[in-house]
Amino acid sequence: MRSGSVAALRERIERLAQAAPAPDAVRLAVGGVVCGTLSPPVAWTLLSGGFARRCPGAPGTVELADWPEDCAERDRRLAAIARHLLHNGFSGPWRNELLAIRPDPDRPPLGSIDRSAVRALGLPTESVHLNGYAADGRMVVCLRAMHKRVDPGLWDNLAGGMVAAGEDLRTAVAREALEEAGLVLDGLPVCVGGRIPVSRPIVEGLLVETVHVFDVDLPEGTRLENRDGEVARIEFRPVDDVLAAIARGEFTVEAALSALDSLDRRD
Repeated sequence: MRSGSVAALRERIERLAQAAPAPDAVRLAVGGVVCGTLSPPVAWTLLSGGFARRCPGAPGTVELADWPEDCAERDRRLAAIARHLLHNGFSGPWRNELLAIRPDPDRPPLGSIDRSAVRALGLPTESVHLNGYAADGRMVVCLRAMHKRVDPGLWDNLAGGMVAAGEDLRTAVAREALEEAGLVLDGLPVCVGGRIPVSRPIVEGLLVETVHVFDVDLPEGTRLENRDGEVARIEFRPVDDVLAAIARGEFTVEAALSALDSLDRRD
C-alpha cells in the first residue's frame, strides 16, 4: 500500500520539479555552452554592462563576452558579473561561497561564481540531501528557519545544502549534517541514493539543480541539534506522517523528492 502512495506522490512532485522556463526567457551561454536561463531584465543588464553579447544566428540567446582561457581570470570575470547583478538589485546578498558552473555533473566545471548570482543566471548547481532514520523507523525532518530566502517555514530532510566549488559530495553531506543537525557522519552507515534533476522558478530566478540523495540509519539515542541557525526545529516522525505532510505541500520540492527516493528504495 505504501509503495503505491510513494509512487503516486513522486510522480506528482516530479511535475513541480520540471517547470518550463518562462516564454520570454533568454538562454545564456557560458564558454560556448548554453547552460543558463535569464529573465529579460537580467539579460539586458548583462548586455548593457558589457558582460554579454547576443549570439549571431541564435535568437533568444546571449553569451558571456570575452570569455577568458585562464581559469583564474574566468573566476575574476564571473565575480565581476555577480557583483554587477548584486549592485543592480538582481540577486540576493553576497554569500562569499563559490559554486561551480557545471552543466554536466560528470564533467569539469566551466568556472566558479558566488552563490548569490546562480539563480538570477539560471545556472545549474548541485546539492546534497540526507535522509535520517531512527532505530524505530521514524524519519528525521527539519523545519527551515523563517529567514531562509527560499522556502522559509517548509520542512526539509535531516540535512541538505549546496555543494561548494571544489567540494566532493561526501564532504558536502558530512558538512551539512554537522552544521544543520550536529551529526558526525564518520562511522555511520551512509547509503548513496538517487540523483534527481530539478528546475523550478523561485523568487531570485530559476533553481536548476542536481540533487544527490543520501540515507543514514542513526544509532539508538542519537541527539540532534542545529548549529548554523538555518533550522527552526528538528523532529522524528513516522513515515506515514511524513508522506501525508509531503502530500499537503509542507516539504520543499527537493526534500520531498529526496525522501520519496529513499522510501522507494527502502520499501
